[in-house]
Amino acid sequence: MRTKGFWLVVPVLAITLGTGGCLVTASQYDAKTKEADSLRDALAVTNKEHAILEAKYTATQKQLADETEANAALSARAGEQEKELRKAKEDLASIGRKFEGTRITREELISELLEKEKATGKRIQELSELAQACDREREILRKSVADQEAAISGLEERVAETPDMESLRRERDILLGRVERIREDRLLEGRRRDLRFAELAETFSGISPEIAASPVGPAMRVRVPDTVLFSKGKSTLTDAGKKVIGEMGKAASEFPAAAILVTAKGKSKTDEILALLTKEHSVSRDRVSASAGSTDRETELLLVIP
Repeated sequence: MRTKGFWLVVPVLAITLGTGGCLVTASQYDAKTKEADSLRDALAVTNKEHAILEAKYTATQKQLADETEANAALSARAGEQEKELRKAKEDLASIGRKFEGTRITREELISELLEKEKATGKRIQELSELAQACDREREILRKSVADQEAAISGLEERVAETPDMESLRRERDILLGRVERIREDRLLEGRRRDLRFAELAETFSGISPEIAASPVGPAMRVRVPDTVLFSKGKSTLTDAGKKVIGEMGKAASEFPAAAILVTAKGKSKTDEILALLTKEHSVSRDRVSASAGSTDRETELLLVIP
């Protein structure tokens, strides 16, 4: 009976103990649930604040990167400006060293300025005297023109009183026509002379580049080295020299009033040139003038065509 009763009591005790334990656990569970809810809310708030902080951190990182790039650009610009400043200082120092030796004292500068002022005053005085002389000469010319006009007026009056005035006018017109033709002929002759001078210069340069030919007004000056004109150590003309003298004689024969002036070193050389001009190129002796007074090692030929 004890054993059977024991087994009947045990379940009752177990149910009793189990029911009391479940009641304690539920209250604790509710507390834990509330605690978990509060913790969940706090975690949500924390996560939200964390997200905000992360966004702020990202923006700060970006701003810091931009500021770093700007600082790098500013540093590069500052470096360039520093280089330019260093170069400017070097240039300034170089200029200073360059002009250190040209410094003069205040007294020297004043003296130099006074000398320049004196020279300027002297030049102004010279120009003033020249202007006065020009004024005097102009007055003389004005009086001369007035006298000539008076003379012309007198002649015109005499011509008007002359009974044979028509014949005089015809003669005047004839003379004026002749003068105009002479002027035109001289212009044509001058052009033909200039063309001939240009041809001669080209011919001489083709004979030898050492020959210098240049026109001087109505004349042409030709300077030939003796090494080109004469054989070495002799007064005999070379082939090139004969060509030069031949061209001079040919040009002189084309103009009736042309003349040739020869200046050489030594009488034998001038005689050689004269012989070639007068005998082989038929230039009359009175149109050739020779001088042996040259001291240079070259012969000068001057072709004059008035």
